[in-house]
Amino acid sequence: MRQVDISSGQVSGLAREGCTEYRGIPYAAPATGAARFRGPQPVQPWQGVRAADRFAVATWQEKNPLMGVDEIGDDCLAVNLWVPEGDGPFPVMVWFHGGGYLAGSPSQLLYNGEQLARSQQVIVVNAAYRLGAWGFGWFADIAPSLEAESNLGLRDQIAALEWVRINIAAFGGDPEKVTIFGESAGAFSVATLLAAPEAASLFQRAILQSGAGDMVLAPDDASLVAERLVAGLPGNGSAADKLRHATAKDVVRAQREAVKCVVRRGLRESTPQFGMTFLPVIDAGLLPYRPVDAIAAGSARDKQIMAGTCRDEWHLFQYAPPFNGGVGMERLRELDGAEIRRRFERALPGRGEQAFELYRAHVAPHPQRCDLDIFSAMESDRLFRVPTRRLLDAQVAAGGAAWGFEFTWETTAFGLPLGACHVSDVPFVFGITDTPVGQLFTGGGAEAAALSGRVQQAWGDFARSGQPGWADWARRAEAQHFGREAGERQAGQGPLIDAPLEAFWAEVIEVPGQRDDAA
Repeated sequence: MRQVDISSGQVSGLAREGCTEYRGIPYAAPATGAARFRGPQPVQPWQGVRAADRFAVATWQEKNPLMGVDEIGDDCLAVNLWVPEGDGPFPVMVWFHGGGYLAGSPSQLLYNGEQLARSQQVIVVNAAYRLGAWGFGWFADIAPSLEAESNLGLRDQIAALEWVRINIAAFGGDPEKVTIFGESAGAFSVATLLAAPEAASLFQRAILQSGAGDMVLAPDDASLVAERLVAGLPGNGSAADKLRHATAKDVVRAQREAVKCVVRRGLRESTPQFGMTFLPVIDAGLLPYRPVDAIAAGSARDKQIMAGTCRDEWHLFQYAPPFNGGVGMERLRELDGAEIRRRFERALPGRGEQAFELYRAHVAPHPQRCDLDIFSAMESDRLFRVPTRRLLDAQVAAGGAAWGFEFTWETTAFGLPLGACHVSDVPFVFGITDTPVGQLFTGGGAEAAALSGRVQQAWGDFARSGQPGWADWARRAEAQHFGREAGERQAGQGPLIDAPLEAFWAEVIEVPGQRDDAA
């Protein structure tokens, strides 16, 4: 087992085929007591050699054995690394996991970095960060005496990147060639880091999978979420007293009500956000602008960005029982046009009927699903595809380099055809299509493995050179497709969103940089 000297002591790793794995190396001290409301604190150095052979527990959240989250606790601020054999220096790829800022862990089997590290000769680093109220609770307005710092999850991510800058050379990595990447909330995190001044010098490239730069809140919306949280905590007294005396389990339970708030995603009235209400908050010091506006103003002009989506993102949340509240297809097929129209109006206040008619003309529902395909297509655009296009446009308008992509590989999961749904891209990136979790989202097999090889090559080339291998967004404003369809579309590029739909969305999700209320 290889021993490495890092800033807090010596660590030893686990020998794997063609690489060494290091599990659970702390980059910050456990967030307990008063530290729960503070940014990440320094690690206490240790004597001797620390065996990095066990993953850290996941940060506080609801347990979810299906997704590999069973052990939770305070000692969670850690990184996992996979280091390829050889002399280096190797490019570094730092992964931030998804889970709606409420769930997930860098140690999930879905994110095993061994194959990516070995095949691409890169160091893969998976970093934890605090979630939910512990990571993104905004208590400045309702509990000022608590003196809680803001955006703790974002501060954790920055601390993890600082750990990489200080220590990665000891593992054979190049601290001047760092790519941050993530999926879903991990990709929203990447966009936020592109806008955070404290993170600017800590990485050179960024990949966003199913995420963009408007998943943030204004302080007044975040305060409403905090009020709902505190109302669900046990005990009496002020908000500060209740928060000080609450256990972590109390807070996780209280989050169930706090996520029922409706908030203004991206500081706009036109795209209300449901169910995902613990988000980074605009903060004059740490996050002064909405990320997409910061990018439009040039915050990432010196970096290269890849951003893309899965074609049918919302199918996972619409149809898969583990993700839709356990609602089966029989019940979903009973929903009539009036209910679907109601959902459109809830998602797009004042524009629901217009959007319903537009998407009804544009989408042919799959015979094994139902008419909710119309709504799912709209939500995929509202939450993922259109914001991704806005981010790519912002980067290019600011003079930066950008590339788009779209996963079109169709899969059957949870007994249903789910198209190219949310998360289905992740196994291709990590080269795990033939593992149980990879087969769940891709079906596995030789064809999936071959596509995974092409995806890993593109991601690895980007980490090495900043060039993934297809025309950039400035030249064609088209996304590279990764799928199995025959013909030119699979092998080439195409628009992220069709022109008639983009004409509608131009009035809903504005072109970046055209706001004066982002700060």
